[in-house]
Amino acid sequence: MDGGVIYFAYGSNMSPAQMESRCPGGQALGQAALHDRRFLINTRTYATIEAEQGAVTHGVLWSLTQEHIDSLDIYEAVDEGMYYKDTLTVLHQEQPVEALVYIDPVCEHGQPRSDYLRGILHGARHFELPQDYVEMIAQYWGGA
Repeated sequence: MDGGVIYFAYGSNMSPAQMESRCPGGQALGQAALHDRRFLINTRTYATIEAEQGAVTHGVLWSLTQEHIDSLDIYEAVDEGMYYKDTLTVLHQEQPVEALVYIDPVCEHGQPRSDYLRGILHGARHFELPQDYVEMIAQYWGGA
């Protein structure tokens, strides 16, 4: 992790195709886990996380440039307040890593668009996130 920005993706940005489109040349570093945060799809139909003791959100770490982050800020509508950025500690290969995370403050449960959920599940399966976690997302949020 060579001086770039380390980014933790837990939603559709786990998808390699989506990240190649949004952040060409970004490097996937592999699986990571964010403890004491729970994954959910909110009423805006997008993924977010909320604090919950004992919960784990699995995702993918990416090594990105500041230019990539500037691009993601636009996609994540940071200036409009749709997502905000935070730095949280994730576990990657059993080591703590400080990572940038985008969080939507709206935590009321909603239902994802089917194409959005497919992107999340594709990324989760591509990076071989824990099977029980992938199945939980697929079953709870209505995908397969």
